[in-house]
Amino acid sequence: MERAGADPLLEAFEKYRLARLTLLNELNCPHSNRDPLAEFSERLVAELVNGHLTESRVQPDYDIIGPAGEKIQVKYLANPGNKWINEHKIKFSPNMDCYALVFFENLQLVAILMFSPTGIEAVCRTLKKRHGNQHNSLQLTQRNFRQLLSDTENFQKHGVRVLYRQTATNL
Repeated sequence: MERAGADPLLEAFEKYRLARLTLLNELNCPHSNRDPLAEFSERLVAELVNGHLTESRVQPDYDIIGPAGEKIQVKYLANPGNKWINEHKIKFSPNMDCYALVFFENLQLVAILMFSPTGIEAVCRTLKKRHGNQHNSLQLTQRNFRQLLSDTENFQKHGVRVLYRQTATNL
């Protein structure tokens, strides 16, 4: 069987496999087959809010129980640094109290924002969104993300919390 062209791919995958296993071991979930960015995001948000992961790793609607019993959904959004190719729809269900979104650009952690269902409509209005269901959802674009970070004080009034923001010392 000829596979010379596949050898560089197999070697690259082996490097990834070992790095992934190292990360999952550091996260204390060495046997996880879930996406490592999801595992990392959930654990980091749990630490930042002083909460804990749900007992079931496939719990619908939320991943973390906060210190006051709040149910927090955690998702991540990964994009190249310059022009995003992925956007994200934040959608609240009745079973969640907060929605934390972890942002990666070029696989580097850039920010973590947490949204409140009570303020999401005001966030949409402030961002001048035109999509439907603004009472419980936000279709987030790169431009919106940059607006949220550039005017955090204004968006905090609508329940948006910055849990983490990349700074020069984080680089």
